[in-house]
Amino acid sequence: MNEFEIVGKQGFIRIELNEVIGFPNQTSYLGGYDVKGKIEIKSGNYYVKGAELWFSTGQVYEFFNQLQKCYNNLKGSATFSESENFLKLDLRFNRFGQINIQGYFQEIANQENILQYEFESEQSYLVSTLHQLKNIVDHYGDLKGKK
Repeated sequence: MNEFEIVGKQGFIRIELNEVIGFPNQTSYLGGYDVKGKIEIKSGNYYVKGAELWFSTGQVYEFFNQLQKCYNNLKGSATFSESENFLKLDLRFNRFGQINIQGYFQEIANQENILQYEFESEQSYLVSTLHQLKNIVDHYGDLKGKK
C-alpha cells in the first residue's frame, strides 16, 4: 500500500513511502505529511535502486489528481517533483492514449551525477498506478492531511 509504480515499455519508476512523519497529527508545510521514502528507476539499461527521497503525501495527492485528470481526458501532463528538486517526473499524454515519461533524478545535491530518463507508456499501464495512488490518498488524506 505504501508505494506507487509507473510502468512503461522500456522502464519503470517505483516510489516507496517508508516512513510517514507526524501522521496523523502533524502536517507538513508541503501539504499532507512529510515522507522519507525510496525511489527505484529503470530506463533502458540505466538504473537507480534504493535511493533516499524526501517528499510529502500532499505532493502525492496533487500528482494523483493531475494524473487522474490526464487519464480521463487523454491529454495534458502530470508532474511529480519533491521540494529539493532532486526528482522530476513528467508524464505527457497524447490523444491516442500514449504517454511520454521523462525527467531526472539526482541523489546527492553537491555532485553532478544525474540520471536523465525517458521512456514510453500507454494509458492501460496506469490502471494499477492510479489504484495505488488512490490507496495512499485515501489513507493519508489531501493537502490538509487526515484528521
